[in-house]
Order: sequence, then structure tokens, then C-alpha cells
Amino acid sequence: MKYFRFNFYNFLIVVIFFLLLEGIYSFYHYKVSFFIKFIDYDYRSGINPIVWNESGIVENLQVLFLIIAIFNCFVFIKKKIIFTTSKFFVFFIYIYFIGLIYFFFEEISWGQHFFNWKTPVIFENLNQQKETNFHNISNLFNEVPRTLLLLWCSLSFIAVKKLFEYKNLKLFVFPDYNLRKISFIILIVVIPDLILKKLNLYVDYPHNLDHCPALGTCFFYPYPIEFIQNFEVFALFTFNFVKLSEFQELLFTYYILIHSFYVKKLKLTKNSS
Repeated sequence: MKYFRFNFYNFLIVVIFFLLLEGIYSFYHYKVSFFIKFIDYDYRSGINPIVWNESGIVENLQVLFLIIAIFNCFVFIKKKIIFTTSKFFVFFIYIYFIGLIYFFFEEISWGQHFFNWKTPVIFENLNQQKETNFHNISNLFNEVPRTLLLLWCSLSFIAVKKLFEYKNLKLFVFPDYNLRKISFIILIVVIPDLILKKLNLYVDYPHNLDHCPALGTCFFYPYPIEFIQNFEVFALFTFNFVKLSEFQELLFTYYILIHSFYVKKLKLTKNSS
């Protein structure tokens, strides 16, 4: 419990006081620099590429979390899987382990982000970002795994109530109730954006990349600075002042990381699924 509390609140400090505040400052920089006179005014605003772009701080954190989680899962398989006779449970564990490895390699484009090799022709023709990965080829490889990941990280504490007959599976899916805290944060981050998009209330910000040579993803503000615009309110309450997909994936990988530490300590029942 103390171990979880230490890691959980330290992670929250990093997320809230660095990522979110940095995101607010970068996205609303045109307003901040207009009203706070000692900050040089700049009409450019947007998302800080050092933090949110490919191979940035957030993505590297995700990779680190996944490496540790894969190691913990490997230790669990090597030391604990012998204590169960359930073929279904063993199959489920191996599928989960393979899924973690697939997630890890997709995040680093199977090594391309680190070794910078030339994208093979087949991926260059099919991949939207011209990278060596599958999730930018089709929704089948992107939205389906992402939805499954969202359900796993945010709703496992509900699904586990249906698994009373399968003790080992129940323990693996939801090894500790502290994971609910991370699930609640994920739901808070995901739901506002999801609801507004489903209701077609999404308000995009005005792009003009020609005016933004210094930022990777930014917009040019064409409105009177002193007035609040709809897209500014939308971005604030739906966390779109950061790169939302990357922020969500960071929370997913953090859930997987903490889950792996609990799983590593599990005591399985031999004749139970």
C-alpha cells in the first residue's frame, strides 16, 4: 500500500505540475504572454514538440513503463505459471504478454525511432506517417487495440465482479483495488472529449502552420486576445491543450506498469482458473 501511494502521488505530481501546466502554458501562450507583461508576446501557440511529439518526453516515458511491465510479466510467467493447471488461464496470460510486447514495439515503430532506418516501401505506401508500424495503417490496428486497452485500464474493476468463479483470472485482471484510482483518472481524461465528439460538439482550433516555424503543432490566433473563444474552453475541459492521444497512452502505460508490480506478487491457486 505504501509502495503504491508513493509511486501514485509522485506520478500525479509529474503529470499535474509538469505535463498539464506545461501544456496549458504552451497552448494558451498567446493569452499568457498578452496579459502578463514581463513575458514576451508571441502569437504562436500550440503543443510543445519536445514533450509531445514522436520520441519526446511523454513517448519515452511510455516506452520505459512498458519495458518494466514486460519484465515483470516475464518474471510472473517464469515463476508463477507453474502453480496453475488451467489451460485457459495460461493461454490468457500468454496473449496478454504478447499484447504488451506488440504495444511496446508499435510505440517505437519496431525500433525505427531509435535506429532511424529508412521506412520499407510497403509501409511507406500504406502508413499515414510513413513509419514502420501497423497502427497508422488502418483503424483495425489502431482504434480496436486502443479501445481494448481503454477498457482494460479503466473498467477492469467492474469486469472483475463477473469473474468470481475464476479465482486466478480474477486476481490477474484486478490484483489490487488501488488500481481503481488510476482507472478513475483515465475516465476523467477520456470521457469529456469522447462525449463532445459523439455529440458533434467538437470545436477545433484555427490552424495556420505557416506562422509557426518554432512549434511542431500550433495554431495562429486570429481573434481579439481579450475575448474567450469556444475552442479555448473546449480544449481546457477536454484536455486538448495537450496531445490528448499521447496523454491517454501515458496513463494506459502507467496503469499497466503498476498492474505488473501487483501481478508479480500474486499467489495463484493450483487447481483454479
